[in-house]
Amino acid sequence: MPKLFLYLGGLALLAFVISRQFATPDTWTPFVEGCTRSGASFERCECLADYIHDRLSEAEVRAVMANRVAGASFEGRVHAIVEAGTQACR
Repeated sequence: MPKLFLYLGGLALLAFVISRQFATPDTWTPFVEGCTRSGASFERCECLADYIHDRLSEAEVRAVMANRVAGASFEGRVHAIVEAGTQACR
């Protein structure tokens, strides 16, 4: 019985590691790299990237990174999310 739980635990850990590798959006790493170039710590940039990617779709993040924020409502939403993320990741 203990071998069964050990086996299931190993499978769960493997599933977690694989899901983290493939679940990271394409925009996450460039976002963190750009953030760290601004002088912020890696941990803070990682937190901000997670915060923003949880609240915006990947297409929206791509638009923000390409400086294609169209419309006052989207611009306001992005500003509010970035401001809240900055406060949350102190």
